[in-house]
Amino acid sequence: MVCCEMIQIENEILERLDRVLGGGIPQMIFIDIDGVLTLSRGSYTLDLDAIELMRRAENLGVPVCLTSGNSYPTVLTLQRYLGLTPIFIAENGCIVQIERRLIKLCRESLDSIVDKISEIFKLQPSDSNMYRLCDRAFRVPQDLKADISRVRELEKRIAELFPDIHAMYTGYVLHIYPRGCGKGRAMEILAKEIGVDLLKSIAIGDSVTDIDMLETAGLAVVVGDADSEAKESADIVLPYRASESTKFFLGTLIRYVDKKLRSRI
Repeated sequence: MVCCEMIQIENEILERLDRVLGGGIPQMIFIDIDGVLTLSRGSYTLDLDAIELMRRAENLGVPVCLTSGNSYPTVLTLQRYLGLTPIFIAENGCIVQIERRLIKLCRESLDSIVDKISEIFKLQPSDSNMYRLCDRAFRVPQDLKADISRVRELEKRIAELFPDIHAMYTGYVLHIYPRGCGKGRAMEILAKEIGVDLLKSIAIGDSVTDIDMLETAGLAVVVGDADSEAKESADIVLPYRASESTKFFLGTLIRYVDKKLRSRI
């Protein structure tokens, strides 16, 4: 991408930030992990430069809330070892953690449904299920991954058979979780508990499981290779893939926040 195009996109981001934040700084960044902080969608390798930018945002007074479909212990461990604010959302909004307080939005185990889905659709449950408190996941065969329309049809068939659950594929695994749960709902609970204005907050995602998160935040941002459905819910579609997009946005945001803070001195 040529320099003038990058400047134009950056200016568009700055205009959006000013419009949403009214000249202030974000109250929180809700950010997905897989496909957003990883080097590519489908990769599990974190981009350490993106992590450093999140820390810089926090040092400027903008808390970062990991908001992921990953299992509770995975997100807990990442939050701690990345040195982020001790709040996070895990398992696609089934779990909210504030400091040492854990809030579970799910009520019943999905294990019996997992067995039925595995038998009917010949899907292999994810090894991560043994660590999950609410959400459950299935591996998706490579031939199915290659045709997203077939995956979406599979999601639809599962949802029709089991109307009380969501069934969504993220590019990594196919998740199932209760209808009463979701990243957006978890954000609302967290915001009420700690006093965050979601309309002054930012969400960054990449997949269909991020749609309600994107729709709940004041500014919805997706990476350049996000699911088409997620792009439809976004205010900003970034120009690059996965973490390259995230770094571009966070770098722009940091410059914006730093300028606003300096103007107050």
